[in-house]
Amino acid sequence: MDKFSFFRKTLAVILCAAVSAAASGCYLLPDEEEVLAAPTVKATEVTYTTVTATRKDLVKQTVNSGTILSQSQYNLSYESEGGTISEFYVHVGDSVSEGDPICTLDTSELEYQIQITELQRESAYLNTVVLYESGCTQAEYDKAYVDVELLDIELEKLNTQLDEAVLTSPADGTISELADISVGDYASPGQTIATVMQTDDLYIAIEPNDLTLFPIGQELQIRIDEEYYDGEVFMNPDALVEYQAELAESHEAEDDTGIEYETDKIYVKFTEDPPSDVVGSLADTILVQETVENCIAISNNLIKSVNGEDVVYVLKDGVKTAVTVEIGLQTGSQSEIISGIEEGDELVIR
Repeated sequence: MDKFSFFRKTLAVILCAAVSAAASGCYLLPDEEEVLAAPTVKATEVTYTTVTATRKDLVKQTVNSGTILSQSQYNLSYESEGGTISEFYVHVGDSVSEGDPICTLDTSELEYQIQITELQRESAYLNTVVLYESGCTQAEYDKAYVDVELLDIELEKLNTQLDEAVLTSPADGTISELADISVGDYASPGQTIATVMQTDDLYIAIEPNDLTLFPIGQELQIRIDEEYYDGEVFMNPDALVEYQAELAESHEAEDDTGIEYETDKIYVKFTEDPPSDVVGSLADTILVQETVENCIAISNNLIKSVNGEDVVYVLKDGVKTAVTVEIGLQTGSQSEIISGIEEGDELVIR
């Protein structure tokens, strides 16, 4: 068989196979993948957190804190001589009356010296009696009696030291501070042992952001824990300038109020008697600026600014709806709503 005849026969076989495969549904090319239908997405229901609009009294007030101090205070110390503390009679916060003992020094050695000196004085006096009864001259008697007088002077000095060993309160008041000193420690001359504050002229110094809200005589409330007391402003920066000018004209070096005034503070005093043990405590001064009764008041966080308007989002029939509102009195945390929403509306928080 020649070459040409072989190729013709081979080609015929291939063509027959191809026709047969096509007839039987078998393809040499890969099948196309089946196109799947798009998944169905079910919309979820949106839920909101809301708060109900209610009516209340809205109060705009300024609250400032300060420490309760006294215009009159006394720092107590041993002036001339120190010594070892033998006993304390008070604690911080105790009320004291004028003359009450605060502490005392160890006087055992001093009492011994007094006993010795008293015996010496008795001996000197007996000597004058013996001289007198023996018929001594006036000069001899006078000379002997000088010894008695010298010992009287020494006894007076020792008894004064004994009295001064007890530190006493110079006025009615409260122990506001005690030195870090204990029984058995040495107290140096001039060292402050205790501080007594009088309680009939207490005041609070505050530093408000707006000083103009506090003219002289402005009434306010003073809150100590949960108790309230009446108070009023008695010194502010403007009045302080005038006061210092008056002092300068009178050539007085300092004022006699016992207060070291500062130009950026407001000074408030009690107009009724507080408890005597509040000296040194922290208190709040409350100035009521404005009050609106029975108004719709909402949190400032609920008010949004949209295109230059104040807007609150209200839930209406399950739909979050922007409502324009008119704002009245505002405090640091809440606002009065004059119009736009009604009592009972559900306000969207988020």
